[in-house]
Amino acid sequence: MEMSDVGFLGLGISVLIHVLFVTITMGVGWITAFSRYIAYRKNDVSLEKFARRTFRVLVVFELFSGVWGTIITVFLAGFFPTLTALATNVLFAPLLIALISIMIRLPSIGIFWYTWDKIHPRIHSTIGFIMAISGFTIPFGFRAIFSEITAPTAIAEFVAKGFATAFASYSSIVFWLLYLHTVFAALSVGGFVVAFISSLDKDLNGIKIGNRYGLYFLIAQVPIGLFYWLSLRDFSYYMFDKITFGSFLPILALKITVALVLLIIAVIAISAKDKIKYQYPVILSLLVVFLGELMNSGARYPYMVILGKEGIHFSNFLNFYIEIPMTAVFVILAFLVVSIIIFSAALFYTVFKRYLLEFPE
Repeated sequence: MEMSDVGFLGLGISVLIHVLFVTITMGVGWITAFSRYIAYRKNDVSLEKFARRTFRVLVVFELFSGVWGTIITVFLAGFFPTLTALATNVLFAPLLIALISIMIRLPSIGIFWYTWDKIHPRIHSTIGFIMAISGFTIPFGFRAIFSEITAPTAIAEFVAKGFATAFASYSSIVFWLLYLHTVFAALSVGGFVVAFISSLDKDLNGIKIGNRYGLYFLIAQVPIGLFYWLSLRDFSYYMFDKITFGSFLPILALKITVALVLLIIAVIAISAKDKIKYQYPVILSLLVVFLGELMNSGARYPYMVILGKEGIHFSNFLNFYIEIPMTAVFVILAFLVVSIIIFSAALFYTVFKRYLLEFPE
């Protein structure tokens, strides 16, 4: 395995894990903020308790997602500085939106936590909405980068004219379909996570709220996902061909199958009078996200930027200034594997050992 392959593989794994955590925090963040607001408006003590519990989920997974976001930055800066330079130059506006959103998101989480019951509920609810909305504006910036390396708009303008307008990437239909799919997936996954956490505490109302979010936004993803797939045929044929007829066809088939099974379980969960295993919708929904992101990122291999039926090979964006020793590369890979094991163990302890539920009110 060459250094370039290690960099591409490491970056891809980091993105996949990061997306899983971010998907949870986005969905749970909105459910928390909206539930807190409704609890204040209706003076509903049980709903406020529900909002507190879901917020704990956000805090835990936000820590995980932040670490993996840093790992992605390390891979980009260390292995692909040329790509980083291109993105910060041509896609400065989307990156700025994402960075400003992060700067708002992290402090607002802390403020929302420490001001609970200490300021007026209306003001506290406003802080919650700022926290939740900033979670959606972060991918509003970063997803523009993914749409650009899938179907270049701003990059194409830069190549043709020598410059790109600040918001050129937002004129791409690929971006809007990808972004909407990301938002709906986050709300669906967040709902299933909330239903599962509520089931540990036997909160029937929380289970009901979570299942509704999970099912309704799962259904909303269907047409958006279909339109996104069809848009690749016109704007990124290499990826369309690889997903529809090539090596990623089994993954597409598996994703559709898992999504159908999830849909059936979600319908049963929302209407069943008997108890069900609420961890299954969480696992299946995250698997759908994982498979979708795997296709969205992996199907461009060996290219980093797709240009119709071909692309720019990822080796063109490698670090040409400092030769990274293979020993260091293998150390990085080993660190990545160990990190995945440690994070998985921490996640198991957090959720299944009821740490979230034992956290003091």
